Amino acid sequence: MRGAIATHLRSLFDHFKKYFKEETTLQQHDWIRQPFTATGSHLPSDLEDALLELSSDGTLRMLFDSTTLDKFWISVAEEYPGLSKTAMNVLTPFGSTYLCEVTFSALTYIKNKYRSRLRVEDDLRVAVSSIAPRQEASPYFPLIMVSCSA
Repeated sequence: MRGAIATHLRSLFDHFKKYFKEETTLQQHDWIRQPFTATGSHLPSDLEDALLELSSDGTLRMLFDSTTLDKFWISVAEEYPGLSKTAMNVLTPFGSTYLCEVTFSALTYIKNKYRSRLRVEDDLRVAVSSIAPRQEASPYFPLIMVSCSA
């Protein structure tokens, strides 16, 4: 039994090392937080050149000052794909769990003890979708707005 537990714990440790690599210095990701002042000397040469080019762009500097960090790196993805991908991998190591958590919160709101037999597939799809639904009111079927805030 101890051997199985030890093997399982080693496996978990290996999986955690995949997501959380040991870093030698805390300043390793300063270029992500401050791309216009930090140096990327530890980056591969192509990314370091791209960072140098990015840091000399005044328009991107204004964008960086007026938006959030994640939106900035997403917005430069077309012009600097390598930098953007590397930055987003550091900023969002578990990006795939967000939609799952939002869906679960919506489910607990929609399906409560008073509506336990409700089929919620379609309602969940509407609740977690980022696409705005096309809603047209008619004289026969008035538009009813339902809010799902979880």
